[in-house]
Amino acid sequence: MASIEIVSGVDTGVTYDLKFRETMIGRHPECQIVLHDSTVSRRHARIRQDGDFYVVDDMDSQHGTRVNGETVRRAAPLRNGDEILLSQIRIVFRCSAAENGKEGDRPSTIITSLDVLQAANIKQDSQNAPKWRALLEITRALGVSLNLEEILPNVLENIFQILPEASRGCILLVDPSNGRLRPFAAKPDFDKSDNPPPISRTISESVMSEAKAVLSTDAGADERFSASDSVMDLKMHSVLCAPLVGSSQEPYGMIHLDAQDPAAQFTADDLDVLVNIANLVGQAVDHVRLHETQMEFARRELDMDTARQVQSHFLPQERPSIEGYQVFDFYDPTEQVGGDYFGYTALPDGRLAIAVGDVAGHGVPAALLMARLCSEARYSLVTDIIPSEAIDRLNRELCKTSFTYFITFALCVLDFQRHELTIVNAGHMPPLCRRAKTGEIEPLCPDSSCPPLGIDGSITYREDTVQLDPGDIVLLYTDGVSEAPNAKGQRYGIDRVAAVLANGTNAINAGERLLREMTAFSGKKEQEDDVCIVAFSRNPE
Repeated sequence: MASIEIVSGVDTGVTYDLKFRETMIGRHPECQIVLHDSTVSRRHARIRQDGDFYVVDDMDSQHGTRVNGETVRRAAPLRNGDEILLSQIRIVFRCSAAENGKEGDRPSTIITSLDVLQAANIKQDSQNAPKWRALLEITRALGVSLNLEEILPNVLENIFQILPEASRGCILLVDPSNGRLRPFAAKPDFDKSDNPPPISRTISESVMSEAKAVLSTDAGADERFSASDSVMDLKMHSVLCAPLVGSSQEPYGMIHLDAQDPAAQFTADDLDVLVNIANLVGQAVDHVRLHETQMEFARRELDMDTARQVQSHFLPQERPSIEGYQVFDFYDPTEQVGGDYFGYTALPDGRLAIAVGDVAGHGVPAALLMARLCSEARYSLVTDIIPSEAIDRLNRELCKTSFTYFITFALCVLDFQRHELTIVNAGHMPPLCRRAKTGEIEPLCPDSSCPPLGIDGSITYREDTVQLDPGDIVLLYTDGVSEAPNAKGQRYGIDRVAAVLANGTNAINAGERLLREMTAFSGKKEQEDDVCIVAFSRNPE
């Protein structure tokens, strides 16, 4: 009979016969061999018979287990005279050659593995005909639904019919939210609010990292098991595990089976069968997730299209008709909705308010704030006759929101009877004016610019008034124009904007030329920001 002798510590000289197939060693009174040393863990190590061999397992002890100086990371085979070190306790293993296999032999738990990226095939003979029929049934079941919670339990049920040796099994998929394996099917069933079904952690990690299916003769020799304090409670004698691989060729789940009956072990043929099933399930899961992605994309596209239609109603549907003036406008968001704003508001005293704004950022958040800006701007402009006071009110209202974005805003109030233009600038680029008399480009009221809207509700904004002569052109734009990039990384720049305006003959001519020149400059470079242009000009006499 094999035995161990303690050669150091308080129990030096004591010998224990290994009477049981599995012998637990540690400080806990329920261990078969109790060691009275505080450095030894409650359940420190286990010596067990593996076929014709004896092996020792470390039970996740605090100070570890060593055999002949080598740290035990998984089942370590034992030979007569081997020294086992449990923390500080030295133990010598004793047995005859007849009790521990042939010299030079070593036990192996994983006896075969398959690369699932290379097609596996079931041998086509009469013995495997029922398995082929079951595979066809699984194929049919996978095609009738896109609900994984519904189809995967049916698949697992068919697997148990194909592989009757299995005692327990589960199908697990990686949860995208946390990267952990989540069971979608298990047999016997389990309470999903409780611990997950028992699986071999070492084997499953190997399967997921290497995309290889594994057949193991003794899962207990591979590693501890999740959902169990003791590997002895699980009594796994054989394990099959195959990854679920999709089009990305990366595992995103697995099928895990174990057999508890030592007389009903899995074979290499069983591994072939499970790999074929796993390939079918992997493709089905791939199709389900692709379908879910497409549906989510379609829903998002529908939502964005609806948002675009809603936003378009906030923006002017047509250009205003003003006797003696021409007006041009253009708006192009980077995404389906954007954060740039322009608008025309007829004031009670007969003047026309022309405004351009730019919400910091783009996309849905900026579009939501732009919608708020549009409604608040109209209300403020028709409520307060003085433009600067209207912008004061607008700023106070925007500061009440929970948005963390700010808005640059340029307001031009046109009195087309007196041909006067009153300007209030909240952090926007100054409007550019081409003076017809000189042909020069003049930034309007650059010294009266104040901070953007939405930053400080106590700011008082300034206004200035300029005269428009016959032929003068005024251009307002957002930084999506001046900062438009090209393939070389250059920006369009304000100088190019001014050069195009200098050659314009009226608002429509200047606006269209600016669009052509900017598009030619950017070439095939993708637009990075929303683009908004508004121009108006007084007709020549």
